[in-house]
Amino acid sequence: MLRWLRLRWKRLIRPANYRRALDGDPLAFVAEPLPPSLAARVRGEQLSQIARNTPLMMASTAFNALVFGIVMRQGPMASFAYAWTAAMVALSGYMYLRQIRREKRRARSASVNGIHKATLYALIHGSLWGLTPAAFFASATPSQHLVIVCLVIGMLCGGAFTLSSTPIAMIAYIAPIVAGSTYAILGDDPVYGVVAALMIVYTIVIVGASSSRALTLARRCLAEAGAEANAFTDGLTQLPNRAALKERIKEAIARYKRSGEPFALMCFDLDYFKTINDTLGHAAGDQALIEAARRLKNAARETDMAARLGGDEFALIAVGVPSKAEAIIIADRIVASFQEPVELEGKNWPLTVSIGVALAPSDGIEIDTLLRNADAALYSTKQTGRGDYTFFSDHYSYVVEQETLESELRRAFGNHELHLVFQPLVDAITMETSGYEALLRWRHPARGDLSANQIVPLLERTGLIDEVGGFVTREAIAIATSWPKHLRLAVNISPLQLRRSTLETAIRDSIRETGFDPSRLELEITESAIISDRAQAVAALVTLRELGVKTALDDFGTGYSSLTNVVELPFDRLKIDRSFVSKIETEPLCASVVKASLELARAIGLRATAEGVESAAQFEFVRKYGCNEVQGFFFSGPITPHEIAVHARRSPQPVQSLSG
Repeated sequence: MLRWLRLRWKRLIRPANYRRALDGDPLAFVAEPLPPSLAARVRGEQLSQIARNTPLMMASTAFNALVFGIVMRQGPMASFAYAWTAAMVALSGYMYLRQIRREKRRARSASVNGIHKATLYALIHGSLWGLTPAAFFASATPSQHLVIVCLVIGMLCGGAFTLSSTPIAMIAYIAPIVAGSTYAILGDDPVYGVVAALMIVYTIVIVGASSSRALTLARRCLAEAGAEANAFTDGLTQLPNRAALKERIKEAIARYKRSGEPFALMCFDLDYFKTINDTLGHAAGDQALIEAARRLKNAARETDMAARLGGDEFALIAVGVPSKAEAIIIADRIVASFQEPVELEGKNWPLTVSIGVALAPSDGIEIDTLLRNADAALYSTKQTGRGDYTFFSDHYSYVVEQETLESELRRAFGNHELHLVFQPLVDAITMETSGYEALLRWRHPARGDLSANQIVPLLERTGLIDEVGGFVTREAIAIATSWPKHLRLAVNISPLQLRRSTLETAIRDSIRETGFDPSRLELEITESAIISDRAQAVAALVTLRELGVKTALDDFGTGYSSLTNVVELPFDRLKIDRSFVSKIETEPLCASVVKASLELARAIGLRATAEGVESAAQFEFVRKYGCNEVQGFFFSGPITPHEIAVHARRSPQPVQSLSG
């Protein structure tokens, strides 16, 4: 009890608390200052409560003023009473109409200035009623005394109720009424002394009740704000979540329609997050997300809002972005903030970000449209290279270009513009060629040779993948039939091909027609081909194995990289993706992934091939950790079928100077 009293006393004598009380803070003497946003919300609720009660209060004031004017029509101060009544009715009418007009524009938050204005209006209103007994009581008759006392007490209680949410405004209102009434009725008659005492007692009760109600109101606001914060905040990063982002976009759209202010929406994706999450676990992944949120927030402007949409997806809405050039400045700053690696478990890991940008109103002025367009632009960034940004307008150009290529591809297949090249596979121990991988190329008349990475997505969208895939398989087997018997043929298989029976038919027919040994054929399959329909994919792999064909898990380290797929499915080889091998010398994370992949392959009895070897250091690294086979420009780039006859007769020599 003594501790509670001591704490209350310290707060009571603190000057800053009196300043808070003057600013309308109901928690001035019972709690520490609120954050500015919460304090503004409490003030908004206080003024909203006053606003709801003001029209009734003004109607009551006008009625009581008319009653007073009628009662005081006889007496020496009748003219003054009429003037006072007219002033009060006019003021009440003005305040009533003003409040009715403002009713539709209530805000959820309010400034200190709003509380000060409400307090000033309350003081003026209270002073006018306090003037009533002080000016008229002495010359009034006993019956008029009774009416004046009733009117004053009624207005005292009614005004206190109206202003009870804001103690400082309520005190400003009742103080002049109590002062004027006490001054007027204190005299020789002891009955009026009792009335004055009762009025003071009522005032104390009213002030206490008002303070209690204001405290309850403030605590309710805090509870609601806390609940809303949880509903609109991501629990891990403490950034606003998707729901909060949509609310902010809605506000930005309303602002644009009101004042023409444009804005930008950016969607983000962390490029290496899945590798971190799969390699180090979810705890480290959470730390990476927290660090990404920190960087994003620091790179944003004060007026921008960064949000986490879920997983490793983030977004940012930037208001007041009048041009693409302004958006580029923001995007460049964010990309730069992700250039430094993130330290996790004592090691540095890359954590770059890809961005898609939609500008409003040019790219849409509806929430779903803007989100969809920003996400489409993000997809273009991921397709054309990571750690960068793409605007939706540029994405649209990209889409138009892809549609043009699709129509040209249909013609190209009929005109025999598609052909095969072969990249050597080199035994890491003997340094001899162990086989060749067939690679599809399109000899485009204007764009030059286009790679399989550019062609296959077009084939899948146009429905030509089965026809062209069958062509690649038959053509590659036909060419490889003339090779020395120890050389293996590797062919990439699209996920769509694996899910269709035409693949098995094409391979079976080609083997029968050419007499090619199926054990020399190795089909390279990515995990995405398995994830979409695991049962059908497994059945296809089993059938291929029954034919004697070998299979390799391609691009290991990207995509899903599920250990279940590596261990349980009938693969013969693991191919480590070039995106990791090419960065062995510069990024510890990539070196760790390559080393772990080689150890995994050795542990479960799979042979391993490292793609994208482009330097002696990379070659020595993978060979040191048990890689069986390498492939890359360090030994040879793709060569034509006619060059294989010469190339296969000699051991490949490392290329010392690479142009990439």
